[in-house]
Amino acid sequence: MILSLLGFILKGILMKIPFAILGLSFIPQRWTNAITKKDIPFFIEQGLRLLVSASVLFFVIDIMLLDLTAAAFFSSFAIILGLILIIDSRMYMYSASESSSTRRNRRGNDAAKQPKTPWNVHFNSLMGVVLIAAWVIMLFYPLTFAAELHGLAKVDKKKELEEVQDIKTMPLVTVKMADAKGDAAINKIENASYFTEGEYRLTNINDELAYTSPIEMDGFLKAGKAEYTPGYNLISAVSTDKGASTVKGKMLYAPSQYLHHDLERTIRKAYPNKIIHASYLEPNEDGKPFFVASVGHYLKYRSGPVVDGVVLVNPETGDTKYYPKGKEPKWVDRTFTLETALEYWTYWGKYIHGWKNQSLIGPKKDVLIPNEDNMQVTFNEKGQLIYVVDFTRAKSKGNSKTLVGYGVFNAKTGEMTYYKGVTSVLTGKEAKSNANASEFLSKYPGWKATNGIFYTIYGAPTYVIPVTKGSKFQGVAIVYANSDNPQVVFGKTKDEAFRNYKKLIASLGKVSGVTPQKGFEMKEIKGKVMRINDANLSNGYVFHLIVEGNAKRFSVDPGVNALSDVVLTNVGDRVVLKVMDMEEDIVPVDEFTNLDLPKK
Repeated sequence: MILSLLGFILKGILMKIPFAILGLSFIPQRWTNAITKKDIPFFIEQGLRLLVSASVLFFVIDIMLLDLTAAAFFSSFAIILGLILIIDSRMYMYSASESSSTRRNRRGNDAAKQPKTPWNVHFNSLMGVVLIAAWVIMLFYPLTFAAELHGLAKVDKKKELEEVQDIKTMPLVTVKMADAKGDAAINKIENASYFTEGEYRLTNINDELAYTSPIEMDGFLKAGKAEYTPGYNLISAVSTDKGASTVKGKMLYAPSQYLHHDLERTIRKAYPNKIIHASYLEPNEDGKPFFVASVGHYLKYRSGPVVDGVVLVNPETGDTKYYPKGKEPKWVDRTFTLETALEYWTYWGKYIHGWKNQSLIGPKKDVLIPNEDNMQVTFNEKGQLIYVVDFTRAKSKGNSKTLVGYGVFNAKTGEMTYYKGVTSVLTGKEAKSNANASEFLSKYPGWKATNGIFYTIYGAPTYVIPVTKGSKFQGVAIVYANSDNPQVVFGKTKDEAFRNYKKLIASLGKVSGVTPQKGFEMKEIKGKVMRINDANLSNGYVFHLIVEGNAKRFSVDPGVNALSDVVLTNVGDRVVLKVMDMEEDIVPVDEFTNLDLPKK
């Protein structure tokens, strides 16, 4: 492995030598004088400059994997070349001055004129100044097309958020929880010390929401021993009780691989001119892993990322294939990265009236600020991956505690929707703070609310926030996010939390501007038990039952006071259930009574 690395470096530097001549002196007089006088130090200097220039080119092109475009080379090398030209001119002028001084001393003629500097030396220096000045000017160039950057975001504005119709697929597993589960799974792999987890990404596999993470090499030397990684980790994003499973597969090309098996180097070799925005692992419908890279170009110079499509890389063979935007395989969830989405929202909110409007002296009229610390990844009702972010108004002091709007970015299509009817609603940061300060969490040391996702649920502005202790799931906090009257409920299961939330919304009524929908009334279900079974979850047993004459499935979790009666219930017993039915397939039970058990 060491010999391969040395060979890779040596070959890379040698191949850059023809282009490294730009690092040599461009002043003919220096070369003429050196040849005439056999100036060995000068030739040593040029040799070192050639070697350093080739090494810099190797590092930027082969290690940093710079895209091979004119704009990329200018932004990376213009200032370096400018400094070389200026320094080279100064060295010639210093050398000529020293040589003239020596001659004057020998002749004893102190009044002799200084030698005239050739025009090409001044031109050399001038070109260096021009290059450096141009490089500096290009740093501010994006300000000149701020309106075009704003126009990159094609935003559809709506007044009200869509109501969440299905809470079953709502992700509750956090990245930290997924990481802990994945670490335990890697320990079961042969030669586990060679490997570590890659970055966890949310994805949709056959309508099942899951986190995937490539198993990565744990360092250069271990990569030489392992040769390839053994697959990827798969973790449910919905069920907090399921552990990680390792999907086995031979992955020779990966982000943590080295030399020619490095993932980004493989993509760059196939597509040298494309901008690689980001890459991630995503399995297809059959569970076969692929690396998907979002690629494109810049709107102008090095600003304004434009997504052209994706490149798929087979991690076993290294084969690559480019798909234009809109032509990707159906199973690909992300064409646009989270970072690109945030950049688009920033352009849209920041440059709404041009760059002067949001500058230090600008009035910041209509400027909106996306909250990058609370940009979340989830799925919409159609199973499409979306990035969601809240917006606050621009303030000169401090951070706003309420929203002025909410943004949804479709990761597959790039469609952007801004909901401007979101008013008097807490920001994600404030909702999290309210959850942590609630009586439910304050009773348990170490329990902390994570970052929540904003929804409209039961007609109310809502944050759903997983609660953890370290990396272990403890329950769900749901925040009614009206800034005038924020409320927090908690449940150790999702069903319990949403049952408590429905009760809260029903009790608030029109006091807080929420009109309870149909189904918020408590219903009484009577009948004989046709089937009853239990499921052993991490937080206790949950019972599921079917009642004669009713098509619904009912669930009884540990939060119900009569749980001991449920344990003793058999098929055929007469029961009375009190529920608040909101069209869920499985209806949580609020009160349970078994009429056939002896009275207490």
